[in-house]
Amino acid sequence: MNLLKRLLIPHWPSIYGFGLALVAANLIGRIVAGRVDDGTELTADAGELVSMIAYLSMAAVAIAAGLWWGVRRRRQEIVPELLPVFVVVTLLSVLVNPLIARIEFPSVDGIFSQVVLYFVSLALGAFIGYLVVMALGVDHYGRELKATKRAFEKKANPARAA
Repeated sequence: MNLLKRLLIPHWPSIYGFGLALVAANLIGRIVAGRVDDGTELTADAGELVSMIAYLSMAAVAIAAGLWWGVRRRRQEIVPELLPVFVVVTLLSVLVNPLIARIEFPSVDGIFSQVVLYFVSLALGAFIGYLVVMALGVDHYGRELKATKRAFEKKANPARAA
C-alpha cells in the first residue's frame, strides 16, 4: 500500500500524462518511419525526416515538462519526480516501441546509444524548460524573492508601497 501511495502522488495525472506523451511521440514516429521506408533512397530520406520530427517532438514535450514543473513545483521536487519518468520512458521508447511498431529491433550498440541519446535529450530539454521559467522569474524561488522585495519596500516606506 505504501508503494501505491508513492506511485500515485497527488499530481500523478500530469506526470504519467507527460510520460505517455513522450512514449506516444516516439511510437508514432517509429510507426510512420517504418511504413514510409520501403528501401529506396527517397523513402529512406523521408523515414529519417519523420524520425527526426518524432525525436524533436519528444524534446519539445520534455521542454514543456520543464516549464510545467518549474512553475508548479520547487526546485527540490522537480528532479525526483521527472527522473524516474524519463528513465522509464527512455527504456520503453528503446526496448518496447520497436516491437509495437513492428520495425527492425536495434542492435545492442544501437540500444545503448539510443538510451543515452534519449535520456540526455529528455533531461536537457526539461532543464532548458526550467531555465526559461527561472529566467522569467515565475518559478517558486523567483516569486518568493519578489514577495520579499515587496515586503521590505513596504516596511521601509509604507506610504509609497501601495
